[in-house]
Amino acid sequence: MNQALRPAAASAPATSANLGPAFDCMAVALEIRCTVKASPADEWRIEHTGRYQPGPDDGDGVLAAAKRAVGEVPLALQVDADIPIGKGLGSSAAAAVAGITAAIRVLGEEPSPDHVYRVALELEGHGDNVAAAVFGGLALVPAEGMPLRLPIHPALQVVLAVPQRNLPTQMARGVIDASHPQDRVLRSLARVAALTSGLITGDPTLLRAAHGDEIHEQPRDGMSPEVSMLIDVGNGAGALHSARSGAGPSVIAFCTSETRQRVVSAFVAAGVEALTPSLASTGLI
Repeated sequence: MNQALRPAAASAPATSANLGPAFDCMAVALEIRCTVKASPADEWRIEHTGRYQPGPDDGDGVLAAAKRAVGEVPLALQVDADIPIGKGLGSSAAAAVAGITAAIRVLGEEPSPDHVYRVALELEGHGDNVAAAVFGGLALVPAEGMPLRLPIHPALQVVLAVPQRNLPTQMARGVIDASHPQDRVLRSLARVAALTSGLITGDPTLLRAAHGDEIHEQPRDGMSPEVSMLIDVGNGAGALHSARSGAGPSVIAFCTSETRQRVVSAFVAAGVEALTPSLASTGLI
């Protein structure tokens, strides 16, 4: 064992991607975290101590990320995850970001956020959740270049509706068409513009105009019909905008302080768990 190595830790937040029409290009960070502690060892080993742990057939994202980051250097990893798995809340992105960073810190180095983003992107395959987990706040992944952090209106708060069932991301991606008619694309572009402007300004009219995605939400309705029901429940209770969180089946509802508790009560009455995390202004720590 290399005596120059030292114990280290890292933490990354949960994320909600897509937010309706912004498929694979926007996500927001949520203050629910995955924390990874890493220390030098004679062989690779990992222990999960948090509320949420991967199943025997899920693979281990933290272990894979740490190995990708430091190669042959064996580490002992301890994972404390408060992020529900398989719910569309970016658990795999947070695991990758925290695992990469903790492993590199064991070497006595401090990786740049850009480096962590690039390595995690290789593992995840798409950058929306990764960007929010690394940089925090509201993250936009442009067609070219590194992610951009956008301002989000301070009056906006979130409620998460989390059903009991899981929905694997790869399964959810399998129902999305490879191409779309022009009129559908134009409507989607208009919704993305409304969503982006609404999140920045907090304008209720713009946020309501972002509703009704046809690219990824509508095709997935048959896989998790409770999602469209929960979106209607959230909006009916006063949310400014409700959407499938990532691949689902969770739903994210953007509210104000005046409507947040009504939305929570409506989700609970609909039979699902309602979480009220704050927006995470800081990503990787």
